[in-house]
Amino acid sequence: MNAATLLTRLYPPAVRERWGEDIRHEVSAGGVRSWPDTLAGAARLWLHPGDWPETFTGQTRRVLTVALFTLTAATGLLLRSAEPSTTLTADIHHPATSLWLAPLLLGIGLAAPLPPLSGAALRSLTAAAFRTLAAPTAAVVALCLMAWSGVAEHLTGFAGTAVVTYYWLTLGFVAFRLCVLVARIARTAALPTTRRLSTALLHIGTGLTLAAGQNLLAVVRTAPHPGSLAESTALGLLAATAISTGRDLRQQRA
Repeated sequence: MNAATLLTRLYPPAVRERWGEDIRHEVSAGGVRSWPDTLAGAARLWLHPGDWPETFTGQTRRVLTVALFTLTAATGLLLRSAEPSTTLTADIHHPATSLWLAPLLLGIGLAAPLPPLSGAALRSLTAAAFRTLAAPTAAVVALCLMAWSGVAEHLTGFAGTAVVTYYWLTLGFVAFRLCVLVARIARTAALPTTRRLSTALLHIGTGLTLAAGQNLLAVVRTAPHPGSLAESTALGLLAATAISTGRDLRQQRA
């Protein structure tokens, strides 16, 4: 796969289907100097779904539903990469530092596609879930067995590095397959309306803003740590992405 094809794939699906060949041709003709503008153009279009064409009814809502859950999965991996702390918690016993989770979960609930309530549809959904999640479930079971056995605690050197690498690859694989499952459900499920999607994105953006603010406040109060600063910056970027996209959808509806 050449660079032009890879960069073209970064654009929203509807844009690729409509203008993908033209974009690929322009990137190929422009060479390396066109790459920054191409990346900026892809990012700008993801933030403005109101500018997307539609090759079938509901395409924009379907793509945004999957993208919203992808953003949530990325948030989960980002937060897991940080050491457990009292700054950001997800515990009913610490409501003040867990407040950020409330709007996030509300947004996820609003954006969830609803499968038809029929026996055939539920059987099809169950089969799709089994096919999609069988491999990541097996990987998680192997990880849990390794942890429960206590073997991982005594590994050092290459073996220890391999176990840590397997852990992160498993988390990434689980997140990816969950997003694939959402994409498959969205093909036949009742998709959220544009208004619900906009509200969901704004709620998720609010939750991520709270998380970034809490983290940044803790950094200011203590000695700055590069990891905490990077985490706050990443959370802020994810929050800005969700809020910008949600506002664009709301303006489109208006």
